[in-house]
Amino acid sequence: MPSVSGEIDGLVEDGLADGGLAGDATFAADPTRLRIDSRQRTFPDLRELMRYRGLVFLLGRRDITVRYRQTILGTTWIFASALVTAGLFSFVFGRIAQLPTNGVPYFVFSYVGLLAWNLFSQGLSNSSTSMTPNSALISKIYFPRLVLPLSTLASTVTTTLISIGILAVMMVGYGIAPSWRLLLLPLSLFVTMVIGLGFGLILASLAVAYRDIGYATPVLISMLLYLSPVAYSLEAVPANLRNLYLLNPIATVVEGTRWAVLDTGYLPPAWAIAYTVVFAVAALLVGVVVFTRREPGFADVI
Repeated sequence: MPSVSGEIDGLVEDGLADGGLAGDATFAADPTRLRIDSRQRTFPDLRELMRYRGLVFLLGRRDITVRYRQTILGTTWIFASALVTAGLFSFVFGRIAQLPTNGVPYFVFSYVGLLAWNLFSQGLSNSSTSMTPNSALISKIYFPRLVLPLSTLASTVTTTLISIGILAVMMVGYGIAPSWRLLLLPLSLFVTMVIGLGFGLILASLAVAYRDIGYATPVLISMLLYLSPVAYSLEAVPANLRNLYLLNPIATVVEGTRWAVLDTGYLPPAWAIAYTVVFAVAALLVGVVVFTRREPGFADVI
């Protein structure tokens, strides 16, 4: 059975089939040939990216299989950390601080908040650190560099799906019945993932030249955790500060996820929802543009 690295080499070579540079007429007539030039683009070539979709899936599979290799608990770590964090939040904010949860058991309340938060934080963290570990590929082989951050979505989405399965079991155990709002959960999680990927692309493109990004990102994520309603409800925020607080788009998606899963909670106002959707689209567009503009210099500085 071929190794993962062998499959990667084969897929990359498919994009360089028959090698060498010929005249323009040769390239126009032979779609299997690929010209690599120094033109700086603002947006990626989507047709070229589609030709490398097999490499995206292969790297995504490698990320999933390698991440928990040689660990005692294996894939249990996917949901174990969220359960431990939810338990800690339950003790500190539920029992000691006694923050309101609208009648929902605090463990479930915090776990649902962590569902959205982990999707954002893992998407941001995984995509922002996707370049440096693959420096050998970047410096020696040509392929669209956008493949690397996109491939990290596989492990992020897999972790989220497993966490949703654990949440379903948890809701049955606590006797919490879902409502029609659950149909809006995929939309809320999709917006969350887009925001994480958008900022991840910006940080990934900067981390190639500035390794400080790798040290600063976990600190910023930790700070943002307590500035988002993960461990507490949005209703706990003073009314006179709530509009300012909602300028953080993660606050809207976390509370929106909780509102969709649990038949209670605070639904952010319409302006906050519209703002968050626009923010997500803008973050993704800016991330793609910044990444694409800086892409030609990655191999020289990584």
